[in-house]
Amino acid sequence: MLETSVIIGNLFSLCAMISDSISGTRKKHSQIMAVQIVSQFFYAASSIALKGYSSTAQNAVALFRNLAAMKNVKSRALEWGLILAGVALGIAFNNRGLLGWLPIIANLEYSIAVFRLKDNERMLKLAFIANMVMYAVFSIAIMNVVGAVSCAFIAVTTAVSLLRKEK
Repeated sequence: MLETSVIIGNLFSLCAMISDSISGTRKKHSQIMAVQIVSQFFYAASSIALKGYSSTAQNAVALFRNLAAMKNVKSRALEWGLILAGVALGIAFNNRGLLGWLPIIANLEYSIAVFRLKDNERMLKLAFIANMVMYAVFSIAIMNVVGAVSCAFIAVTTAVSLLRKEK
């Protein structure tokens, strides 16, 4: 029988997936970021329940990254501060060894892409695909089935979208 923490973690992950889906229906950048902030809370709760603490740290940093993006804050110091905070907190809270590095690397590469490549849709989507693949692998490691399936689905649909646009 599944442990209660696995069930709770997957339920929180389901809530995050639903809120991410809702963010995709928003028209304004600020609305997309606002809904993704809600999903970050659910992802963090899922990671806590499933004891994937390096991921929890990344969710907290991503929440602040999305808030800065939503408010259209243009500060290199803030951008690099968030990127370095993600790495430092991820290392400090990593309890999964090498697998615990996946969320740290995923957040690092995607944060750099969000801040540096935001005007390059193709590169941003490629960075997002890499992010989703790393999170899918980590999700499998912490028994987050919902998260793994969601990340894999998002990576595939983003790749298909990218390929269709190139034709």
